[in-house]
Amino acid sequence: MCEGILLRIFLGFLYLYSNVAGTLWLDPPKVVVRHGDSVSVNCSTNVTDQALLDWEKPQGYTKDINDKKVTWTVEHLTEWGMKPFCYMTDANNNQDKIELNIIIYKTPDRVSISTVGPMIEGEQYELQCDIQNVAPVEFLTVSWYKGDTLVKNITFTDPIKTPVNLSDTLQISPSRDDDGAQYRCEAELDLGPEGPQPPPTVTSDPLTITVYYGPEISCSSHVTLEEGEMFTPSCSAEGNPPPEMTWYKEGERVDFPQRMNRNNAGQYILTVISSSTVHHTLEVEMLYPPVSISELHDKSVDFGYDEVLKCSSDARPHPQYRWEYIPAPNVRTNNTDGVSLLYIDYATGLNTGTYKCTASNKLGETSQSVRVDVKGTHDRVSIETVGHTGPMIEDREYELRCIVEYVAPVRHVEVSWYKGGERVKSASIGDTETTKSNKTWSHDLTVSHNRAENGTQYKCEAKVIKTSGGPLLLIGKSAPLNIIVHYKPVINKAKLPSDVPVFRGYPETLVCEAEGYPPPTITWSLKPNTEVKQGHLTIMEATNENVGEYKCTASNSVGTTFRTVTVTMKETPDRVSISTVGHTRPMIKGRQYELQCDIYKVAPVAFLTVNWYKGDTLVENITFTDSSKSPGNLSATLQISPSRDDDGAQYRCEAELGWDIDGSRPSLKVSSQVLGITVRYGSRITFWAVVGSFVGLAVVMVLGYLLKKRTG
Repeated sequence: MCEGILLRIFLGFLYLYSNVAGTLWLDPPKVVVRHGDSVSVNCSTNVTDQALLDWEKPQGYTKDINDKKVTWTVEHLTEWGMKPFCYMTDANNNQDKIELNIIIYKTPDRVSISTVGPMIEGEQYELQCDIQNVAPVEFLTVSWYKGDTLVKNITFTDPIKTPVNLSDTLQISPSRDDDGAQYRCEAELDLGPEGPQPPPTVTSDPLTITVYYGPEISCSSHVTLEEGEMFTPSCSAEGNPPPEMTWYKEGERVDFPQRMNRNNAGQYILTVISSSTVHHTLEVEMLYPPVSISELHDKSVDFGYDEVLKCSSDARPHPQYRWEYIPAPNVRTNNTDGVSLLYIDYATGLNTGTYKCTASNKLGETSQSVRVDVKGTHDRVSIETVGHTGPMIEDREYELRCIVEYVAPVRHVEVSWYKGGERVKSASIGDTETTKSNKTWSHDLTVSHNRAENGTQYKCEAKVIKTSGGPLLLIGKSAPLNIIVHYKPVINKAKLPSDVPVFRGYPETLVCEAEGYPPPTITWSLKPNTEVKQGHLTIMEATNENVGEYKCTASNSVGTTFRTVTVTMKETPDRVSISTVGHTRPMIKGRQYELQCDIYKVAPVAFLTVNWYKGDTLVENITFTDSSKSPGNLSATLQISPSRDDDGAQYRCEAELGWDIDGSRPSLKVSSQVLGITVRYGSRITFWAVVGSFVGLAVVMVLGYLLKKRTG
């Protein structure tokens, strides 16, 4: 069957060849010729009895001797659109002909690119590429380039064969980054594989564009300067053409740099001229120190009347004001709108003296002092302890006394006691008649303090109660009395536990700290191989001789306190081992097994933790509540159910004695040997493995059958 098909195909090729043979052919069958160049094409036939073989355009042709080939040759091809063909007439007057595929081309005489003047950033412009005297147009491609980057190309479909002039345009919207960019256009004639390689190309001269933009100003709108500072505005302008910058203040041109003073503050205008004109406003703020105090004068005021002192100064930033005077409760200050006011309410003798106002800012300060005299008064207020000198003992009672000396036509004085800033007691004291000569009043206060009140201040304040029932007038306020409280020491139990376990042969430090006033003295009871430094007792090496009870004593002038510490010995395990329980052979996947950890001679058990590890991973830990203090043996178990992935896994157990009391020491650990386990598991045959086996067997059987049939 196959041989019959091949025979029919072969006979078909013979039939086709017999019909093709005997025709004309050209060499080359297609030519591409530049206008004015020479061309030569052979026309041949294998017909032996032809009567005529010739060209329709015969100029310049030659014939072979056997008349089976005729050559058409033109020295200078100048005729556009010609279609030469070769023809033949045989002895039986049968005719045949073949036309030559000829392309006549001409590269452009000139390619140029043009535009109009400088460009403005962001606006639309059109570039034009002019191609002069080119043919044929249907093979022309015009390409646009920005620098070396192709930005556009265009082809043409006009079938005209003779030279023509044509143009193409490119729309652009340049930015400032395009200033100085070069554009060019390129005309290329791609005449196919028969044409010149590479295809002939004519390129325009590059067109460099100029882009105008800006001006754009980079400048702050506000600047703060210090008086005397040399200043040039940190402003810049970007634009094309390069911008011109000029500064104005109040219509007058200003040149920088300039040394600035307070009169230079104000608004400056920057005018920038480039492709357009823009303006920018800069506000200059000047900083300068206060130079003088104004509106502050000496005052003379009658007793019981109000007075106001005014202090002001010109400065930038606005000055801060500070008053210095003899403190009095009836004096207050208020700063507002760059001015400071000092108010004296109901003036008394306490208000007589010098008042100094200081105006300051970060650049400097200035001061002025004035005198205030209060006419018609003399007073004094003081505070003292009664029958006691020196510190007070915690929780004992003491008497404080407020003494008021005063001369004025008054009958009563009100005394107020203050503890810190809180008033704790007030009382009115005086006579049945108005006092007209020197008089001393007193009032007592009972106090008792605890350690938290050490450093508490007491003051007493006296005010005059007018007989006419008018408002209270401040006489004065005592200097503060500072209370010093002494108290018994208290030992810090958090840092000194009552029970401290130690390991044999290891050092241990007992920290005894006590709070008390005066600061207490620390002493210890000692045992062999111990020492005390700065209140801390150190057991240099724990032994049976230096475990037991220790006593820390803290003492000061108020009293003594002590704390007893019991030091007990801890024992690390002699040995830790791991084993399987009731099983020695390899383990079977999925079954339950028990591992056992044995710890020998450890104490105390209450501090013990047993950690189980699989490789480096902690899988379980166990603690104990046994209160036994003497060394003993104990065990811990771990249940496992191994998988096939656990084959070769390594288990170990670790005994950890925690003796970390204050977070400063690590626990002690003793680890067992490593126990490696072996896990046995069955093989698995997957569904796809079975399917694959059947498919493979089927393929082998089919191939064997085909081979046997072919050879048989």
